[in-house]
Amino acid sequence: MKKLLVISRKNEARSQMAEKWFKYYGKNHLKVWSGGLEKGNIQLLAQKAMTEAVMDIPDYKAKLFSELEEDKFDFVICFDKSIVDELPKFSGTPEIVSFDTPDPSEVEGEELVRLQAYNAVCNVIEDLCFAFVQEKFQIIS
Repeated sequence: MKKLLVISRKNEARSQMAEKWFKYYGKNHLKVWSGGLEKGNIQLLAQKAMTEAVMDIPDYKAKLFSELEEDKFDFVICFDKSIVDELPKFSGTPEIVSFDTPDPSEVEGEELVRLQAYNAVCNVIEDLCFAFVQEKFQIIS
């Protein structure tokens, strides 16, 4: 079983979404964690967007990468290219993959407008996770 870490600045939205999507599409082939470089709080709108995608994450909590018990990964995935140069040194030689996805927390406006941004990012992340799992493992028919 391959080990995959999704890492972000604060583990508040995109990495939480990706963790769930990778667990879903990776089925029994991937062990997945997510963590942040800094302490954050999971965004309520990220949880709502995932619920609307029928992928609940209500019990997910933002966590620091340094709090994770696992430290050796086969893949390290970033959904924010701006943190790639700040990544910690990992045990082993994980393949580092970065995707530049919009940060929905930067969208301003009424809650519905902001939720639409989270939904859009949720859809992009789902597509990226599906494509990654299919490309690397060919486990989805």
